[in-house]
Amino acid sequence: MLSFPRLSGLLFILFFLVASASGQILNVEKARVEKDTSNYFTGKLGVNLNLFNRAVGKEGKTDHFLGLTGNGNIGYVSDRNTYLLLGSYNYVRLKGETQVETGYVHGRVTFNRQDRLSYETYAQAQYDYNRGLELRMLAGAGIRFAVIRKDNIRFNLGTGPMYEYERWHNLEEDRYINKSIPKLSNYASIRLPLNPFLELSTIHYYQVGYDRPAGMARHRFSGDVSIIMKINSRFQLTTNFSHTYENRPIVPIPNYLYSLTNGIQVSF
Repeated sequence: MLSFPRLSGLLFILFFLVASASGQILNVEKARVEKDTSNYFTGKLGVNLNLFNRAVGKEGKTDHFLGLTGNGNIGYVSDRNTYLLLGSYNYVRLKGETQVETGYVHGRVTFNRQDRLSYETYAQAQYDYNRGLELRMLAGAGIRFAVIRKDNIRFNLGTGPMYEYERWHNLEEDRYINKSIPKLSNYASIRLPLNPFLELSTIHYYQVGYDRPAGMARHRFSGDVSIIMKINSRFQLTTNFSHTYENRPIVPIPNYLYSLTNGIQVSF
């Protein structure tokens, strides 16, 4: 039977492996600004660092554990448009070896932001080394329709074409695979203030494209659900669940991945 210290160490390791395994699912809704004013900058920054050592094994050898997650965004709101730049980085190192390293940078412009029908363009670069994703670059544009715009709920739908380039490293066969696929990207998002101190935001994507060289369609469904609790006007506690499903992964990896994280962020 596992003792409590050994069990708690095991749970810590499993938490960070699971919490960082899925790569980043982009929740743009968390970064959007809904204020009526304009011509100002806004942003958020969140970081978690976990470092400790623990004796393991019969010899009592000490192993070191390090986990780092960070994310942030900055935006500028003009009279008509919104400009957003988002980034995230996850790193987990166990027993002297890097277990997880992922990151992305995403830029997005929303035109006619106050209209019910607005327009968007975006670009993104991403990597997830431990799954074999050396690089993912994508760019796209689309329309965004505000289905509901009320103080107590905001519900939006978006759709448009995008072009995605991926470079994967098949770790089992030690070879590289390059894919360039035009896709249709669709999303639905909800922002729901539960009370003055608690807010729920969720976004789910469905992306599909035809891989002509492989002769098959590739479907990706991904989602993100976040709960943000305000401590004060500057600091918030966050809980985030994200998941993704791909029907035909390009390299041998699980079809379904998920993550669950908790953290703190500061707004400015």
